[in-house]
Amino acid sequence: MTEPGSTEKAGAGRRASVSRGRRIDLLVALAIAAPAVVALSVGVIGGEDNPLSGPQPPTTSALTSATMVCPGGLTGDDGAVRVTRTPDVPGGRLAVATAPAARGASGSSTTKAGKPVTVEQGSTVEVPSSTGPTVLDGRGAAAPGIAAGRDGELAVPECRGPSYDEWLVGVGASARYATTIELVNPDDGDAVVDLALHDATGPVEEPALRGIEVPPHGVKRIDLATAAPRAEATAAHLTVVRGRVTATARNTWDPLGRGVVSTDFLPADTSPSSSSLILGVPKKPAQPTLQLANPGDDEVRVAVRFVTEQAAFTPTGAPEISVPPQAIETVDLTKLFKGATADGVVGIELEASGPVASSFMALSGDDLVLLAPTPSLDEPAAAVVPSGRKSVVLGGAERTAVVDVVSYDAAGKEIRADKVEIGTDRGATLSLPDDAASISVVSRNTRIQAVVLAATGGRRPGLATLRVRPAELRAEIPVVEPD
Repeated sequence: MTEPGSTEKAGAGRRASVSRGRRIDLLVALAIAAPAVVALSVGVIGGEDNPLSGPQPPTTSALTSATMVCPGGLTGDDGAVRVTRTPDVPGGRLAVATAPAARGASGSSTTKAGKPVTVEQGSTVEVPSSTGPTVLDGRGAAAPGIAAGRDGELAVPECRGPSYDEWLVGVGASARYATTIELVNPDDGDAVVDLALHDATGPVEEPALRGIEVPPHGVKRIDLATAAPRAEATAAHLTVVRGRVTATARNTWDPLGRGVVSTDFLPADTSPSSSSLILGVPKKPAQPTLQLANPGDDEVRVAVRFVTEQAAFTPTGAPEISVPPQAIETVDLTKLFKGATADGVVGIELEASGPVASSFMALSGDDLVLLAPTPSLDEPAAAVVPSGRKSVVLGGAERTAVVDVVSYDAAGKEIRADKVEIGTDRGATLSLPDDAASISVVSRNTRIQAVVLAATGGRRPGLATLRVRPAELRAEIPVVEPD
């Protein structure tokens, strides 16, 4: 039955209306179904094993650029910088920039370009006029495998590349024990550094040590006793906010009229760890002290073991050490080094419940000796070593292995090749030729650690130490994934 006044066109209109209603229903159905299909597809895809999902280790490529910085020696009479290569690296020409030797505990200077040097495989080259801070820069084939150093009787500085985050554990800022930090900027732009101090109670606010600017190609020396005087030793956490910087700490021990003033370089701890090894402990150390810094927010417990050439063991009476969060703990080890049980100790092994940064301080005679955890070597490495009587101490092996140690003279000629057997939980000591100017250390089936000890006699008996550092052979490129 139709409404009054209706016509056939009106009936056609109703059919058109019904047709439009069906089209809308179909669109609504698709709008409802499509998200469900997409969600189901994502779930299926997400459920498949993806070998590229999750964090990925960095990839490696040929190293085409490398910078090595040698800090100035203790005096202007210290030897010039010498450069060599790790085994089997062709080498090439290095750009050189040097600054004048330091005058005074604080101040600044600028490195200026000098004559380049060519350091090829199997050669050792002396850098002219390099008693002050020296920057070596390699490009292309000249970048990989650079190893450098300088001579020194009682203290040998480490030549190394720039670092962005590291700990200097046991810096001083008093009349008795003082630290001067040398910052070298090898680049064309400004660099900015923060030094955050931590004492036995936690972080210490020192505004003067925040935002330290180092100008392009600049060398800046900071005397902590002047910039931030403190009675007790602290840990300094160095962070490079902008640019690149290589930092070196010179620590001076002054008995204030009751002994001989002595200075040594404090090695940096670049990676706090729950397991570390400090090699190079001198024989019969006086006032042996262990300093531990806890960078975390929880208390850390640390156990101490001694390492000899026969075994690693926990000494009788070893203290139970607790380090508060964000604080430094100083531990007197004098009792542990008394008696026959401490004979032959070449290293100190630390096992902690969390990451810690550490250092060891002692006197060898009247000479200050400063040590820090030794970096692991998993590839051939080389080191420029001091002249005179010396030895190399090996440790940290993960399995029994034979280590090849080859000594070279100042011209790069091989003097002697030695094979040293090393096992887990023990050290090994090898005497080096007196005329050796550099060494190579190769262990092909285990990681190891190595420290060179240079003993001096005469009027000023003492001990200089130098960690053998891993060479930069390849560039690591981080894997970046989209969110």
